[in-house]
Amino acid sequence: MKKLDLDAGHLSSLIYLLFPFLALFLNRNQGNTLLLIVVFIIFSIVYTTLIIGHRALKPWTSYFLLVLHYLGIIYFVYAINPTSSLFLFYSVFALPLTFRVKLWSKEYFTFLATMLLCLIVTFLYYSEPFYIVMLIIYYFVMNLIMFSNFKRVTEEAYQSKINAQNEHINVLIADQERHRIGQDLHDTLGHVFASLSLKSELAIKLVDRDLEQAKAEMIGVNQISKEALTQIREIIHNLKTRSFVEEVTALETLLKNANLAFHFDNASLSQSLSPTKQALLTMILREAINNVIKHAEATKVSASLSRRDKEIVLTIHDNGKGLTDTSVHLESIEARVALLRGTLEVENHAGLHMTISIPHGGGFLS
Repeated sequence: MKKLDLDAGHLSSLIYLLFPFLALFLNRNQGNTLLLIVVFIIFSIVYTTLIIGHRALKPWTSYFLLVLHYLGIIYFVYAINPTSSLFLFYSVFALPLTFRVKLWSKEYFTFLATMLLCLIVTFLYYSEPFYIVMLIIYYFVMNLIMFSNFKRVTEEAYQSKINAQNEHINVLIADQERHRIGQDLHDTLGHVFASLSLKSELAIKLVDRDLEQAKAEMIGVNQISKEALTQIREIIHNLKTRSFVEEVTALETLLKNANLAFHFDNASLSQSLSPTKQALLTMILREAINNVIKHAEATKVSASLSRRDKEIVLTIHDNGKGLTDTSVHLESIEARVALLRGTLEVENHAGLHMTISIPHGGGFLS
């Protein structure tokens, strides 16, 4: 039962079988009635299978049933009415959204061929030009909707790819931080506990022979404990803040693992800025790189720091497709630049080129 699609929206499509069914009893058909009954039964089985059982179907089985479905529609156009080709609306949504076939696939070309054959049958067996005009309009609208659905699927796939890439980058960031924390703790606590162990053992041995020396060793244990506490506090503090140079180094490793070339010149120039300005500049760089990953489809990013008069200038350039709406994607960067009392210049040509200029000294963030 799990493989059956019993969604109410999909099941509602079966109501359209009522129209060819009524045509059998109202004698609004041409050709052999018995043949029409047989075609209707086969069509109903195929149509129901495609709607309810598509999850259990293999690709070639689905295509075979689609062909039978289209042949039934063509026959209904001949035997009942050209409007029977409105059954093709099922494919408008099923091909891109249910069967996940590509545009210009064999399924789509078969869909187009069915439309053409329906027009030919209508032209040969129905004298009213109204039907031809009506079908052309219907088919045009169907293709517009189908193209929209294919575009939607493509965008969803692209967004899914971006989300997966971002998730991978987040994992890399977490792993990198975990490794750094582990190394810091190993270097700090390993030495501390080794020293504490040696001094405490020595104090135990001396307590009965040389009380003053044992006391001195315990004072040493106390001093090492205080130093260890200070070092651990520094490690915790470093988890919260990272200098601009450290952020650039981390980004180089991170983006290399994400197959995105990254080069930064003169990162050390940031050391002349206050910690607060470095933190904001770090956020700007991180946000810019995040935009590149999410929107630019770039393979290379270059950035640099330079000094100009009384300003520090950060330039960031990628080789991607640029941004369609910079006012939206750069909003948070603009807010941080404003906080630094700086300026932001954007060139959206041959990739995105950003120039951020901030005052070197003075102001409330100094």
